[in-house]
Amino acid sequence: MRKLLLLVPVVLLLSGCASEWNGEVRFKVRTIGEISSGPVVALDVDGDKPSGTLEQLTSGVTKPDQLPAGVKVGDVVVCSVRQHDANGFDGGNTETAIGPCKRA
Repeated sequence: MRKLLLLVPVVLLLSGCASEWNGEVRFKVRTIGEISSGPVVALDVDGDKPSGTLEQLTSGVTKPDQLPAGVKVGDVVVCSVRQHDANGFDGGNTETAIGPCKRA
């Protein structure tokens, strides 16, 4: 029991090191295609790159169901973006989720 109590502060310290960034980003649809895991949409940041992100964001991918119906290559959309790094110590392994998106 004593060992468990000693581990609690360490676990709390490590869990407090997670980082997260949320924001809306303007993207231009680069391609709509298919990969082995299913349909995918490739996006490029349109205009200024967002500031304050955990990792530089210049492009990304999402599933077609995150976009409004009828979106085609060249269209501009505004998407919710979430970057999460569960371990803020290493500065890597940041997960980026894009969507849902709306027409710009």
